Amino acid sequence: MWPRRIVRLFVIGLFAVIHGQMSTCVSQSTGTVRIFCEPGGSSYVLDGQHRMADRELTLMEGPHRFVFWAPERRMLDTTLMVLPNTTRELRVQLRYSQEYIAFRHRADNFTRNTRWLRYGPPVLALGSAAWAGVSIKHAIDARKDLDALADAYTDSSYPAGIRDIKQEKLPAANKELRDARTMAYVSSGVFVASAAAVWYTRRVLKHRALPVFEDKEKARFEGLAWVPMGAGEGVWMAGLTIPLR
Repeated sequence: MWPRRIVRLFVIGLFAVIHGQMSTCVSQSTGTVRIFCEPGGSSYVLDGQHRMADRELTLMEGPHRFVFWAPERRMLDTTLMVLPNTTRELRVQLRYSQEYIAFRHRADNFTRNTRWLRYGPPVLALGSAAWAGVSIKHAIDARKDLDALADAYTDSSYPAGIRDIKQEKLPAANKELRDARTMAYVSSGVFVASAAAVWYTRRVLKHRALPVFEDKEKARFEGLAWVPMGAGEGVWMAGLTIPLR
């Protein structure tokens, strides 16, 4: 038989331990956190372990770390103090990441340059073709006018008319023909060059590829997350980017 005094001390000690545990549990009160995040499809890692998307949480009092992220956005790391029996609001607006801003700049330039390559050379070729056609027709008409003056000079028997054709009209017609031929050569050369540009840009467009967005913030964010699998087990998520080009 145990002495009564020892039994009494044992019971008192046991009650003291139980009371201390209950006091600890009671002192660890909980609070509520309501999350308002822009954009709406964002997720976050809570306390460096749990990746979540819930917009209302019940947490133990004390500081809790939140790391927010959304596609194309920059991560936001913040700490919120949860107060017992209190509802706190956490409002977050995620900004676009520098990588996404640079990607949008490259993508806009790509779209603008592609549009110019697709439509610019054909329009230039069409305009130069019309110019060449008009110039060639002008040269043909100038040649006909010169031939008509030459025939009139040969057939004319009027001295004043012959002198006028020889001194005035024939030199002017020859100059007109030279200018028309020069313009026809230039416009035809421009047309050939623009047609070559159309052919070349078509080949270039076949090999142009739209810039690809590499979300480095996503890789960093996924490297923080512990994903529970049930029964006390889980895995750490790690982000890895492998360039394929």
